Amino acid sequence: MKKTIGILGLVAGAAMMLSSAASALDSSFDAQSKSGTHKFYVWCTGGADSEQTAQGSNAAEAQASLAASAGANCWPVWQGLEG
Repeated sequence: MKKTIGILGLVAGAAMMLSSAASALDSSFDAQSKSGTHKFYVWCTGGADSEQTAQGSNAAEAQASLAASAGANCWPVWQGLEG
């Protein structure tokens, strides 16, 4: 029984490590100037917050396109470049 629980713990730990590696974000200062898929936390007053992504030649461009579609009461906060 203890062996089974130990093996299940190892499998769960490995799965968590793989999923976090696959969704790793580059949140370095240099990543803001890179082209690609940028991830944002969209903060909204009077509404539900969410996490969204946007394509752009840099973080500012991606943020502007997301802000335009998010609405007047929402603001996307850059989290990192997906990689």
